[in-house]
Amino acid sequence: MLDMLPFSKEISLQIDFAAASIAVIALIFSVISFRHQRRLAIETLRVQRDTDVINWTNDTIDLMVDIEFLIRDWLRLYTLKEFTNKRDELLARLSATIDKGRMYFPNFARDIVGTEKPGAFRGRRQAILDRLVEFYDMVKDLDPENPDTIEQIRHQLMIKKREFVSHAQS
Repeated sequence: MLDMLPFSKEISLQIDFAAASIAVIALIFSVISFRHQRRLAIETLRVQRDTDVINWTNDTIDLMVDIEFLIRDWLRLYTLKEFTNKRDELLARLSATIDKGRMYFPNFARDIVGTEKPGAFRGRRQAILDRLVEFYDMVKDLDPENPDTIEQIRHQLMIKKREFVSHAQS
């Protein structure tokens, strides 16, 4: 019986070594799996954000085209009051769209410019939102009593829309 004891120690040592090796392999596999799952989760979030930005951009372009057509056809389709009401409704939607865009395109340098403003409005806007704010201001300042300026502004709005699309594309 004493002869079997050294043999048992050797087997016990080999079993312990095998168990430790399996544990190390399991640890390595676990770390690799964790990193892979993390990369997948990050990529999923990136795709979801891109989808949200594309949807926001598409809705914004639709709204800009609605405003463009309102201005294009205002003289033959609307009375002055109807035009003003429709314009104000579209401007309200555009204002909401701009604010929603702040979620996707936050301002730069929040700690330097506009520190008296709420957080989302501090700093400098990104160019894509600048185009929308300029578009908004041009429509807001339209004078329906002056058809000549409306035609000039309509052309400028088309340019702002193209600039917006260019920024969105990049």
